[in-house]
Amino acid sequence: MSPETHTPPELTEELSDTPLQGVLDHVLAGMDGADSNLHDVVAQMGARAFGPVMMLCGVFLMTPLGALPGVPAAFGLVNLAFAAQLLMRRPHPYVPQWLAKVPIPEAKVAWVARKFGPALAVIDKLVDARLPVLTRGPWLVLAALVSILLSLTMFPLSVIPFGVVPSAFLLGLIGLALTARDGVLMAIALVLSLAVFGFVGGLLADLAVQFLQ
Repeated sequence: MSPETHTPPELTEELSDTPLQGVLDHVLAGMDGADSNLHDVVAQMGARAFGPVMMLCGVFLMTPLGALPGVPAAFGLVNLAFAAQLLMRRPHPYVPQWLAKVPIPEAKVAWVARKFGPALAVIDKLVDARLPVLTRGPWLVLAALVSILLSLTMFPLSVIPFGVVPSAFLLGLIGLALTARDGVLMAIALVLSLAVFGFVGGLLADLAVQFLQ
């Protein structure tokens, strides 16, 4: 029997109705009770993996898992790799070899789905395919650039307990907007990103002043 018979179909447009729950359910179905890795999870999602991966990374970093040492930096690298490919307008995501074997424990994914399921259901009801033009073309390029910058903020902010939450929230918001084709959500995420960039810029400026004194 070929491996394809055990793999869920690629993400389809119908997941736009429940992007958060739909993606988590899709990932869990593909794991089939066993641990997986980033390469296999991305392969399940197909060409539409960019938004869901960014969305899931954001969701995970806003849980207690995001406070573990090294986790923000690791997810920051994952987001950086995918946002860069989005900027280059790759039709299908490529998982670099150094990221392909990043483990994704089934128990952790199931825990997030179970613990935050009700909250995700509420969020799903708030999104819709509004102004989809803001999720493609030049707006997609802008979203990719902002996502790259947000990913880079993970590194200085990781020294602050739960300091990556704002960046993670906005990356998740951008990923959610891409998955649901929600241009209104995309516009909100891009505007709010300015506040994060201002905060990180001020933080780095203060550190530079202290270093030079």
